[in-house]
Amino acid sequence: MARAVFLVCLLSTVMLVPTSLAQGLGVNWGSMGSHSLPPKNVVQMLKDNGIKKVKLFDAEPDTMEALAGSGIQVMVGIPNEKLEKLADSYKEAQEWVKQNVTKYLHDGGVIIRYVAVGNEPYLTSYNGTYVKTTYPALKNIQKALNEAGSGGKVKATVPFNADVYESSSNKPSDGRFRNDIKNNIVEILRLLNDNKTPFVVNIYPFLSLYQSSDFPEEFAFFEGGSEPVKDNNIEYKNVFDANCDTLISALKKVGFGNLDIIIGEVGWPTDGDKNANGQLAKKFYDGLLKKLATEDGTPLRKKKLEVYLFGLFDENQKSIAPGDFERHWGIFRYDGQPKFPMDLSGKGQGNNMLKGVQGVQYLDQQWCVLKSDVRNLSNTHAEVSYACSMSDCTSLGVGRSCYLDQHGNVSYAFNAFFQNKDQDVRACDFNGMATIVKQNASRGDCLFPTQILNAGVRPELSIFAGLFLILMSFFTLMCLLSNSSPYPSIHRDMFLAWVLFIMLAVSTDLVRGLGVNWGQMSSHPLPPTNVVKMLKVNGIKKVKLFDADPTTMKALAGTGLDVMVGIPNEKLDKLSHDYELAQKWVKENVTEYLHEGGVSISYVAVGNEPFLSSYNGSYVKTLFPSVKNIQRALDEAGVGQKIKCTVPFNADVYESPSNKPSDGRFRKDIMKQMMELLHFLRAKKAPFVVNIYPFLSLYQNSGFPQEFAFFDNGSPIRDKGAEYSNVFDANYDTLLWALKKVGVANLDIVIGEVGWPTDGNGYCNNRLAKKFYDGLLKKLASEEGTPLRKGYYLEVYLFGLFDEDQKSIAPGDFERHWGIFRYDGKPKFPMDLAGQKSGHQMLKGVEGVKYLERQWCVLNSDVRNLSTALVELNYACSMADCTSLGKQRSCDLELHDRISYAFNEYYQNKDQDIRSCNFNGMGTKVTQDPSTGDCIFRVQVALSAGERRHGLSYALSVFAPLFFIMSFFTLL
Repeated sequence: MARAVFLVCLLSTVMLVPTSLAQGLGVNWGSMGSHSLPPKNVVQMLKDNGIKKVKLFDAEPDTMEALAGSGIQVMVGIPNEKLEKLADSYKEAQEWVKQNVTKYLHDGGVIIRYVAVGNEPYLTSYNGTYVKTTYPALKNIQKALNEAGSGGKVKATVPFNADVYESSSNKPSDGRFRNDIKNNIVEILRLLNDNKTPFVVNIYPFLSLYQSSDFPEEFAFFEGGSEPVKDNNIEYKNVFDANCDTLISALKKVGFGNLDIIIGEVGWPTDGDKNANGQLAKKFYDGLLKKLATEDGTPLRKKKLEVYLFGLFDENQKSIAPGDFERHWGIFRYDGQPKFPMDLSGKGQGNNMLKGVQGVQYLDQQWCVLKSDVRNLSNTHAEVSYACSMSDCTSLGVGRSCYLDQHGNVSYAFNAFFQNKDQDVRACDFNGMATIVKQNASRGDCLFPTQILNAGVRPELSIFAGLFLILMSFFTLMCLLSNSSPYPSIHRDMFLAWVLFIMLAVSTDLVRGLGVNWGQMSSHPLPPTNVVKMLKVNGIKKVKLFDADPTTMKALAGTGLDVMVGIPNEKLDKLSHDYELAQKWVKENVTEYLHEGGVSISYVAVGNEPFLSSYNGSYVKTLFPSVKNIQRALDEAGVGQKIKCTVPFNADVYESPSNKPSDGRFRKDIMKQMMELLHFLRAKKAPFVVNIYPFLSLYQNSGFPQEFAFFDNGSPIRDKGAEYSNVFDANYDTLLWALKKVGVANLDIVIGEVGWPTDGNGYCNNRLAKKFYDGLLKKLASEEGTPLRKGYYLEVYLFGLFDEDQKSIAPGDFERHWGIFRYDGKPKFPMDLAGQKSGHQMLKGVEGVKYLERQWCVLNSDVRNLSTALVELNYACSMADCTSLGKQRSCDLELHDRISYAFNEYYQNKDQDIRSCNFNGMGTKVTQDPSTGDCIFRVQVALSAGERRHGLSYALSVFAPLFFIMSFFTLL
């Protein structure tokens, strides 16, 4: 008995001690999830599982700090978009190394082994964008590492996709580097060899199976069930070995056959395709890990391999251009819990789960589903399309984890949106068809997730690519326009004509206090220097920015334009408790530009609508400390008298129970924080900034009187002797009453955003936008003020300058159409910024805009079965901007033309890459403009390599998915 007890205890002890991993094993830690896990918890999970190597795609400070003292070896990444600057400036490389490497190399710091310069920069779908900048950037980073004294331990390398090499016969011995990048690769190989640095390559057996229906399935795994590939005297039983040896053959052919190799990414997705599931992923990893444990290497290189599994977690904001599986590469779920048993030692003990992330906090155990009494499910199509466009529905479909009936599909989509919106009760309405339930709605293998509490805002949520990051209800607005001059007539009336010409040529003074919002959430932004020239030509003297982008700030230097520079909400947390960081921000983004001939900065906007109700208090505790720290830093820098801190608020921070201005009051849930801030603003003589949206009053309420949104003196609202004939005045005075009730009635007010969109809704068109601006500008020019502040000129920033095709459409499709200028800087409608008359002259557009070729992608005229093209339409619209399509919009088209519009939007968004006009053979390129009526089929503006914004992709984006989204996912 005692002996049995001893054996049981011994067995328990052995099982509690982590088994040592397969030699050279690491993991990729990506962060493209909408809700990130706390980095410290993740690091602890890595340690619990004995994982000692990690590869990052950037050098996010929170992650790096969490890795400090952990003993985990790190490959830290530099995103592709930074390559151009690093290639052009050695100082930039030195600064990057200082901030992201040497900073962490202290005793008890981070063990950094490699710097990954770029990520798959020679990917064929990038069309050579980074070919010229990768090698100079790599050289500068390695030089900076050497000069910092850390080059002996920290090496710079480049993770390449396996598409940099090829084999004409599909045999490894014929491996060679692609001809178009061979010279560039050899340059890099020589540098790597000189510095004794490995070549990093990403290999994806799954894609070999996914991209070819003829590919033998077993050849993607390691069990030898398929016919081997014979090459000279070698037999290859799996594509992994064959791919590795194809690279080795390519290296030999250019004289670097002995260069070390690291597999930077390899893995198997678990959803989003018929071959992507937990069973096949386990089969793949079991085989791979057993292979690595043997340390046998490959037929051409029989030694252990250093391999980084891809990836750690599912990431619901990754691009799905390569396929829906892109969001499901994780060996752990979104919440850090393991998906299937796995033995990282490769010794065949794969029946135990890995340790999950501990201490994960979830939102309430509640789900949003379709109401059971909804019978006509055809009414849900539009709602499902909207929900899936704003969240992740890639688990839905045949052969996926959520192969549900239509009712289940709708519920899944509703819940995905609801959870992504942090369970905001307003996100579970869907025209009254949805309801919140407390009983878990999951079905079989189909998980209806409960979202986790976000550890922080993802730093890449810029581009996007991204593209894909989310806002809240009631957000954003814009507008602006000016005058120009016609050529004078001649002959008999020459004298009068010349007088007229001179009068028109000299810019009329703008409305006093008028400025514009310059947002940059566009896939193809215009050159800032050209935009600044346009502002000056139109006499615009004030501009409000949402961040302190260096290129934009430099373009504004010496122009005399008055600038309000913004700090994004995601920076508030750190600024609130780190005064040194606030000093650094002020130094880099304010005082840096205050030299003679620099930028005229008047305000720093701390956050953007941070108390918005849909944020659920995320920034309530951090806002005021951030404002104090920034203002203190401005004061200590000696510029606090001229440059004031303020906060742009949405008008939802105040309310009126009776809808009368005199009942105006601040929301109770933020009253304490608002009082602190208001008294601080008064003490510093800084204004209160508010964003007012008359359009949203009309859009959100079918009973709202349309004329009350404009300035046509409609039926007035009477309140304590005052008459209100428009919602702008009523909203403004509601704020005045709220300020009066908390004792700061005389605080100055700035209207941070106001405007009218021109597309994406029945009320959004150029005619109504012109009507709104004509009325607003005349009102501002009169300086009559509002009923409570008569004779008071209003400082107003129109929203916005340009249409922005990457803005969230959560509030509505109109969100991408607030610009008074089009995407290419051309004015949309006549406008008089002086407010003297209804505008009959167009503003001056941005000059020097370069376009791609005058060619378009449309649906082949011989395609008769249009139902087959709908899947392609949905795919195109998920990756581009189709918000102009629909009833009462600029592109109210027949189905054939709608499909053509979608194809062209995708084609232009992909910079007219010929491969992006295929659509399973249904697309064709034409040179005759297909635009019709008010519907413009655009030709995209051309960007330099440095201006391109590419989303992070781990596989070839040239391979279109075989099928996309769900069978019911149609565009109405």
